[in-house]
Amino acid sequence: MVKEIKWIANFKSIEIDEEKWKQRLIDRLTKQVKRAAIVWLNATVLLTIPVWSGASRATFLKLARSVSFPLTITGIQARSSENSRALGPSIGFQQSEGKLDLSEASRGIVNFTYGTSLFHLVFNEFQNANQNPIAGRLFARLKEPGPYNFQKIGQDAFEDFVKDAVELPSPWKALKIRAIKV
Repeated sequence: MVKEIKWIANFKSIEIDEEKWKQRLIDRLTKQVKRAAIVWLNATVLLTIPVWSGASRATFLKLARSVSFPLTITGIQARSSENSRALGPSIGFQQSEGKLDLSEASRGIVNFTYGTSLFHLVFNEFQNANQNPIAGRLFARLKEPGPYNFQKIGQDAFEDFVKDAVELPSPWKALKIRAIKV
């Protein structure tokens, strides 16, 4: 008589839940780009751009608001016949753009943008207006003239942050273990 032999094997299979990992990646990327924008704003606006009328700093308000960066603007007050108000910030705000763009986050693309057409900020980014007052449209000597080089300073701060602080999420938290009985 032949005895029947039964053999049972249990295997555990590991699978990565790609959707879960992708969502974690997008969440992390969004958070890190927002932090990178804050680092960029701190290096450019608070540490580099001088304040006179507040117009130059106000060009950064749209981006600052989109990443919850607490940017307050102070400057000289311009007097009108009816009231006193700061004109610089409204001019700077009007001549700028800035935002955190999450429209393509599902594809892993998250970015922030800043731009301005404010003449004296653009001019002093690259030149010292005190050296050429006519070209720089100066009506008073600047205490803190350019070149500001805030774009380079911001880029360096951004790259240092990305290099030192940004990490991809671990796929281990997205693992599924499935038992297979043979």
